[in-house]
Amino acid sequence: MAFAGFAKEGVSWFDALALAQNREWFQANKAAYESLWLNPMKTLLDELVAPIGKIYARKVGPPKVFRINRDVRFAKDKRPYKTHIAGLIAFEGNNPMAGPAALYFHLGTEEFVGFGFYRLETPSLLKLRKKLLDEKEGPKLGALVEATRKQGFIIDAMEKLKRPPPGVAKDHPRVELLKHKALAVGRDDIPKSVRYSAKLKNWLLEQAEIAAPVVKWGLKEKL
Repeated sequence: MAFAGFAKEGVSWFDALALAQNREWFQANKAAYESLWLNPMKTLLDELVAPIGKIYARKVGPPKVFRINRDVRFAKDKRPYKTHIAGLIAFEGNNPMAGPAALYFHLGTEEFVGFGFYRLETPSLLKLRKKLLDEKEGPKLGALVEATRKQGFIIDAMEKLKRPPPGVAKDHPRVELLKHKALAVGRDDIPKSVRYSAKLKNWLLEQAEIAAPVVKWGLKEKL
């Protein structure tokens, strides 16, 4: 069956989960989660694999739907369940949890769509900073990111410095990019007109087209 959109009433399911936050409630309402969220997410991701690969001209791996259970082992917040469903399409040959995202998004009580490198190991981060500081390569990458920003994206990463890296002036033209410890772009404003309809699929592909030049740059540089 083709993806037909997520049901609007699905958000109220997550609202109820947010209030309950216990295994008994979740088990009693698990079937509703699967029909409202899990099954449509799997269908959507399956349909996105081929066109996403075409956008990047690169093979992507099998899609992943993240567990709804939160990892609370080292967290102060011990709530056991997330209040959104998240999906990921990563590039073939990369660890989906560590490598660049061809597409990541989540929906529920909050929403987000992202692309690129959310975490970089130190050698890759140093390579990125060197490129950003280069007077030839830096402006090129800066222009790619700026093009996404004009379309409503934000610079994103798992971690960001409060101050510029050592040796970088506060007024450097790419100082904000240099503060980020990775290279990703995303947005948290999925339009209401597509959020709960089959149109979401094409909207996500449109966003991937906008973000692709930044991600392709990182892939080319083997970050």
